[in-house]
Amino acid sequence: MGMRLLLSKFCEYACKLENGRHSMIGIFDDIRVPEVPIDHPPFFLCLQLEYEAMETGSDLRLEAVFVDEDGGELFRTSIEGPIPKERGPGTVKVFVQIAIAPMRFERAGTHRLDVFTDDRKIGEERLPILVVSGEA
Repeated sequence: MGMRLLLSKFCEYACKLENGRHSMIGIFDDIRVPEVPIDHPPFFLCLQLEYEAMETGSDLRLEAVFVDEDGGELFRTSIEGPIPKERGPGTVKVFVQIAIAPMRFERAGTHRLDVFTDDRKIGEERLPILVVSGEA
């Protein structure tokens, strides 16, 4: 069946709590600014993946590519390593959080995050950059 992307979100901050649960703070689905270009502060990309329990221990290669409206690459990040081992049959869900450095958005438009595993696209998330007047 292969790995599936269940959730992808942009947020201001993300962390793993002491009890093992994950927290996403300041989730955003767009960026509203009075003008472009804009220098955006650091943020987090949060992903939830699901895979079959029998896949645990095999190698994971996850890649996230963020592009502008014309397909120009703004950043690329990858995670590699063994898939976490879990007990029991069925599916396993894992949460991944990736810190993104400050980023300059040169123009407005719909930006897109593409998520791949083993060169197979498993999902995407869109992030519109909107120029608005008044409150952003």
